[in-house]
Amino acid sequence: MKISWTSSGAGTRALALLMLAVLTCLLPGSLATATATPRDDPTTAAAEDPTPGVTDDGVTVALTDIQPEVLTPGEDLVVRGTVTNGTQTEMALPELRLRAQQSAPISRSLLDRWLDPSSLSATTLLHAERLEEPVAPGATVPFTLSVPADSVPYPQTYAAWGPRGLEVTVHDAEATTVGEPATTRSFLLWWPDIEVETMPLAVLGAVAPTAPERAAAQESGARLDAVAAERLEPLLAALDRPAVDLAVDPSLLVDVPAVVDLTVGESSTDAAAEEPTRAPTTQKSTLRSTIGEIAAAPGRTAHALLWADADAAGLAHAGRRDLLDTVADARDDALDQAGVPARTGLAWPVGERPDAETLGALADAGATSVVLPSSGLAVTNRLTYTPSARADVAVDGTDLRAVLTDERLSGLLTGRLLPVSPDVDQAVVELDALTARQYLLAETAVVARERPADRRDLLLTVPRDFAGDPNVLADQLAALDGAPWLERIGLTEMLAHPAPELERESLPTRAVAAGEVDAAELARVSEVLEQTTAFAGVLEEPEALVDPVRTSLLEVTSAAWRELPEARERLVAAAEEAAAARRGLVAARPSSTLNLINNEAHIPVAVTNEMSRAAHVLVRLSPRDPRLVADEVVELEIPPQQSATAQVPVHAVGSGDVVVDVVLAAPDGTPIDEPTEIRVRVRADWETVGTAAVAGLLVLMLVIGLVRTVRRGRRRTLEPAAEEAPA
Repeated sequence: MKISWTSSGAGTRALALLMLAVLTCLLPGSLATATATPRDDPTTAAAEDPTPGVTDDGVTVALTDIQPEVLTPGEDLVVRGTVTNGTQTEMALPELRLRAQQSAPISRSLLDRWLDPSSLSATTLLHAERLEEPVAPGATVPFTLSVPADSVPYPQTYAAWGPRGLEVTVHDAEATTVGEPATTRSFLLWWPDIEVETMPLAVLGAVAPTAPERAAAQESGARLDAVAAERLEPLLAALDRPAVDLAVDPSLLVDVPAVVDLTVGESSTDAAAEEPTRAPTTQKSTLRSTIGEIAAAPGRTAHALLWADADAAGLAHAGRRDLLDTVADARDDALDQAGVPARTGLAWPVGERPDAETLGALADAGATSVVLPSSGLAVTNRLTYTPSARADVAVDGTDLRAVLTDERLSGLLTGRLLPVSPDVDQAVVELDALTARQYLLAETAVVARERPADRRDLLLTVPRDFAGDPNVLADQLAALDGAPWLERIGLTEMLAHPAPELERESLPTRAVAAGEVDAAELARVSEVLEQTTAFAGVLEEPEALVDPVRTSLLEVTSAAWRELPEARERLVAAAEEAAAARRGLVAARPSSTLNLINNEAHIPVAVTNEMSRAAHVLVRLSPRDPRLVADEVVELEIPPQQSATAQVPVHAVGSGDVVVDVVLAAPDGTPIDEPTEIRVRVRADWETVGTAAVAGLLVLMLVIGLVRTVRRGRRRTLEPAAEEAPA
């Protein structure tokens, strides 16, 4: 056994470098003469390119497989990989060396440090081998390094089990200059035949559309599940295994009813009567069938998220707990319609900073347990081990059961290396499949070794926006299933475990994140629904319009829109435009100024109906001047795509020009649109004056007639007397 402390794993090479440097200092002239070649001359090197078209990227070594995943006594260790010569010089005698750490890292930070090629660690040379053929410039050749079982240097003891850093280096043994060899690192897992206290581990995978998928469905008019199926179906295939729980967005399970186009379709109420009303049906897709089958399979559990995976934090911060109840009811209706046996008590709010206001709102909406990031509920004291995922959160005087996600292990599950701590400024690294698998096993082993006698729960989650390789995810889950230091359990069983007594930081009262749906947007959505509900009252079946609109508006509450808030804004604006267009389908036609010369009269109001369905409205006049009074409301039925006129009685108490608002309302009295103005010229005294004038004229004519009659009678009396006078 050869043990050395080195950053590259080639301790003898480093020593040779040091000796060569000393000799160079002692014998500069002779050494330079002995090693000088035409290729060392910069001008010659620039003039000659031994391999045109090959860039000098150096020599690299990569691992492709480590078998077995967990090494046990009696098994050979086999490491496979490739060597790539990215230089312009042939590797005449490639030499590979396989080294491994002598002891297991005792912490997750030490495990992370091993992947840094510059870190120092005590390593053991397991195997050295030279390739049979040279590696030409630009060529890539495979290799296989085997360590016989009897050459594995680890004892079969309890203290020896666990991960070891594994390193493969390659260099040209015939090179005239000695440099740092090409290096790659990974992990092996040593498991002697021992008994340990297994550690419970649960996995929760999100099955929910992303913001781009929702936006694509909205723009194309396609079903949401059809748009998301390309990503989610392979994901479900990877997650379909025992002890893997699903968190499903119920909007994937049912068809969202299309908003009725009131200008097409039925042309009369008779057509509607001829066709019987049918209950809405949900078309089964492959995605929906798969979700239903997994949820009903033994050993599997599905949890239903809020409808459209609603942004619980945004709704709570906007003071719209009523909408939380609405999306919870929509979730329950979808599960009943789809027939999926999913649990509804688990909440999984989006965001890295949960707050008390959000959890209180979720508890009021029926949540009995919650999934939170471990960074959002950190322990107050510094621990030397990874605490259990189980915790209880005090919400409004009661304890809400919580399970805390291990973000770093969850990242490894999906092939990403996250920082050891959220406080560390470190970029996320995408790992190759082999490194991700071995690192995941190594990290869980280190966690188990931190406190061997303490059964601490671990929760790993697959994020909502998973875009990795489902095959890699399936391999990761299979590796976890085969790890002898883990006990794979479901999330429901984990929630039944008692929470350890650990002092954790209190949740902030409110923590608003960027991109949340806000109160202003929700108010606009509520206004659209109110306007739609009011207008739908003119129809014989208002729910045929209101229900689809209500369901479509709930899409605005989705937490996915945090990623694309501008798409959410377009969704709200489109809903407002559609509501305004609907209101204009039934309207009072404007008219010219009306003349009113009587104290009592009827004002005609023409109402048009551009819908393909009959409209039932109440026509009410609201004068803005007390000189005209309109107390009565007229009921009016307008046939499809026709007009009708309502005669509204009015009473004039004075003269003048009056502006009158024409209000169209549903049968329950709710106005369906903004009032329409008409102008009325009231001249109520004209009739009185005219009547008096006519009456006076008639009296005058009567008097004149009487006078003429009397005078004519007297004249007739005087005429005979005049004739008798001469006699």
